[in-house]
Amino acid sequence: MDPLMLLFLLIAGLTGVSTVKRVSVQGGGSVTIPCFYEDRYKTNVKYWCRGYYSNSCPPIVRTDVPQEGKISIRDDPDQRVFTLTINNLTPGDFDWYSCGVEISGVLDVGDRIYLSVTDGSPELSVDKQEVTGVEGDRVSVQCRYGNNQSQVMWCKIRGSCASEGSGSLDGRPVLIRDDTINKVFSVTMKGLERKDTGWYWCAAGNLQIPVHITVNQTTSTATSTEHEGNNENLRWEQVLDAVLKAGTGVLYLICTIIAIQLHWSSCRKRGTNQREAVGGANTNHGS
Repeated sequence: MDPLMLLFLLIAGLTGVSTVKRVSVQGGGSVTIPCFYEDRYKTNVKYWCRGYYSNSCPPIVRTDVPQEGKISIRDDPDQRVFTLTINNLTPGDFDWYSCGVEISGVLDVGDRIYLSVTDGSPELSVDKQEVTGVEGDRVSVQCRYGNNQSQVMWCKIRGSCASEGSGSLDGRPVLIRDDTINKVFSVTMKGLERKDTGWYWCAAGNLQIPVHITVNQTTSTATSTEHEGNNENLRWEQVLDAVLKAGTGVLYLICTIIAIQLHWSSCRKRGTNQREAVGGANTNHGS
C-alpha cells in the first residue's frame, strides 16, 4: 500500500472514531460500550467487528441491519455516538474489537478496544452503567478497581479527567474519594445541569469502564408545569360550569314564559266560555 495512504488510514483511524481502550467484564455479565465519531459521519453506517483493524474484520452487527440478541447496536446521530451492548459474556469473548464507520472498504475508519472476560470480579467495574440525576442535585458513582494499584481517575468522554483532590471536571464540582482498603473510589458530581448528560468513565491504570449519566428536569419545574396544566383545566371547568348554569337559567326562563302564556290562554278561554254561557242564558230567559 502507498505510504501516504497508509498514513491517512492511520490518522483517520485515530481521529475519526474514538472509544475506551480496555474493558474488563465478569463472565455472564454484560457491558455497554460507546463509540464516538465526527459530525461528518452522522449518516454513515456504523458497525462492530471482532479484530484489531476495523477495515479488515467482518462486521458482527451494523446500524443498517438492527438486531437484538447477544450483541445489539444503536446509533444516536444527534450526540454523534453509537453504542454496543454485549450480553452474557463468556471467556471465549475476550479479544480485540473495533468500532467502525463504513466509508469504502479499506477507507473505513474506526477505533479498537480490548475486551477481557474474567471468572471472578473484574479488574475495574461499576454497579450500574446508567445513572440518573436531577438538575441542581448530585449523583454518585462507585468504581471498584480490585487489585489494580494504578492511579484512579474520573473522565468525561471528549472532555478532561479529574483525580482525587482535583475538585472539578470541566468546571463541574467533583469530589473523588479513594478507599484503598476496600479498593473502591467514589465520584460525586454536584450542582448538576442538563448539559452534564453524557458519557463518562472510571479509569484505573489502562482500564476504563463507561458510565452514562442522565440529568432530568427538576421535580419542582415538572410540578409547576403540571400545576399550570391543572389550573388551565380548572379554568375550562369553571367556564363550562358557567355556560351550563347560564343555559339552565335561560331554559328555566323560557319554560316560565311558556307556562305563563299557557296560563293566560287558559284563563282567557275560560272567560270567553263563561261570557258565552251567560249570553246564552240571557237569550233563553228573554224568550
